[in-house]
Amino acid sequence: MIKAVLGLICCLLMVAPLSVQAIGAKPEAMQEDEAALVGMYASGGTGFVVREADGQLQVVYPDLRSSGYEAKEGKNGILPMKKEHYDVYTLLKMKSPFMEGDTLSFERDNQGRGASIKIDEINFNRRFTGNEGGKPFRLTLDKPLKELREEAKKALPPHKPYQATAKLVELRTVVPALHYDLRYTTDNNLFGAVLVASHNAYLDEKAAQALAKVQAKLQTYGYGLTVWEAYRSWEDFKVATLALGEKNKSMLPRATEGYSHNTGRSIDVSLYALDTGEPADMPCDFDEITPAQYSDYLGGTSLQRWYRDLLKEQMESEGFTQSKDEWWHFDYDSKVPYQILNVVVK
Repeated sequence: MIKAVLGLICCLLMVAPLSVQAIGAKPEAMQEDEAALVGMYASGGTGFVVREADGQLQVVYPDLRSSGYEAKEGKNGILPMKKEHYDVYTLLKMKSPFMEGDTLSFERDNQGRGASIKIDEINFNRRFTGNEGGKPFRLTLDKPLKELREEAKKALPPHKPYQATAKLVELRTVVPALHYDLRYTTDNNLFGAVLVASHNAYLDEKAAQALAKVQAKLQTYGYGLTVWEAYRSWEDFKVATLALGEKNKSMLPRATEGYSHNTGRSIDVSLYALDTGEPADMPCDFDEITPAQYSDYLGGTSLQRWYRDLLKEQMESEGFTQSKDEWWHFDYDSKVPYQILNVVVK
């Protein structure tokens, strides 16, 4: 749902991407002690990521996305680290904000998580994300939602040219064993408030049938789909744009343009394990406003990136297109303009 990433982390962590390869063998989960060090660190205007690949910790700098400028120019650094002793590592390559051979010393918080890194007397503090136990970003609403809802009811949805109209179906009638974690029906979302009344999830019939094929393919890996958001009426979308206020309005398209979720062809999804029902450990949570939201983010662990890329591979194999800005957002039949709908669903 987020259109633009907040500037602070973007400036600190400029993102650097390598192209995502076809999904390979599932990596092993890394040891918890070192996994607690993986994350984003920054001091002043300099930021970098500590990630894991093939069981080893690495520094990623300056781009954190495989599509970043530095990465395209071949100047991106993915810098191996050699462990000297507990929580002390040495950088093994150049192309970094530090010199080859510099020592990185981690400090942990009282929960055992990496909280800062010292390099040549400079402390780089951890930027905790929501799924790392950090405080998730929440907006402060200027008006009560009830007032925003009344204002939205008076507004008229846009009439834009379209070539197709979605036939909405409830997803569970088409796709077996879906998990629902519909964030906008709860206060566990960017707004910290309930925006959508329906506790069901609707999608265009053809998109739902494609999603059923994705679900069947994922089951061979031992996973299923968790739905975070599907169709949303234009009125609900209008409420969201009003709730953003003037300061944050760029985070969504304008209400006069409509939104892909209003067409019935867009869906936000993640993975869960079939045997335990537990959510897969993705690079970040839903609506996370950090570079980890990008579909080509290089940080995290090998296993987190594998889950994300597995989801992308299976969704795209059935006609969905992944958003570059949100790894969880997919559009079906994305090249065809669909009608903006304002249908109230139960």
